[in-house]
Amino acid sequence: MRKHTVLMIPVLLIFATWCRAQQYELGALGGYGTAFGLSAKSAGGASADTDIRGGIALGVFFSDSLYGRIGGEFHYLYRAGRFRVESGGEKAELAGRSHLFHYDFVFHTKPPGERVRPFASAGIGGRVYQATGIERAFQPLQQFVVLTKTYDGKVLLTIGGGVKYFRTNRMSLRFEVRDYFTPAPTGILFPPPGAKVGGWLHDIVPQVGIAYTF
Repeated sequence: MRKHTVLMIPVLLIFATWCRAQQYELGALGGYGTAFGLSAKSAGGASADTDIRGGIALGVFFSDSLYGRIGGEFHYLYRAGRFRVESGGEKAELAGRSHLFHYDFVFHTKPPGERVRPFASAGIGGRVYQATGIERAFQPLQQFVVLTKTYDGKVLLTIGGGVKYFRTNRMSLRFEVRDYFTPAPTGILFPPPGAKVGGWLHDIVPQVGIAYTF
């Protein structure tokens, strides 16, 4: 019994040191998104632009410093934006929004404790697109895309980079730019028979945020 107790002492010391080394951040972010990357073609071969219009983005995150310069972050982001198709001076739009969930690995160029910490991140998750406007019986450019009031969930990939500035040991500011990209949400940007919507939707979102470290 005494032998087991002695063996447990270093294990407990290592565990306690690991717990003290862990740092967590809880924060909020806000920015503005600009999307591009999709194309629509009609059955006759004509082309049109289709995407999501720019809109505000608001989110929260929780991060954990896993191994010094390497961390992990859970993110949720709300993105407002109208679904759009446009060609030859005509356009059609449908109000909408989307919800983004993802987990990132974050790589810092400087160790914990530095006041300024540049970083890069990459992650994977999901994006739920939601059209909220009123469908119309006749829609301009419906030979390319029919804007449909429904939901569409897609796999989300994201990459980005930025810098964290620690005003105090507890409070920090951050600025970052992210690219969120998914396959085309064809459940909402619905191509009629013979038409096609191709490409990946890239959503570039510069963001500023504030975080509390504990």
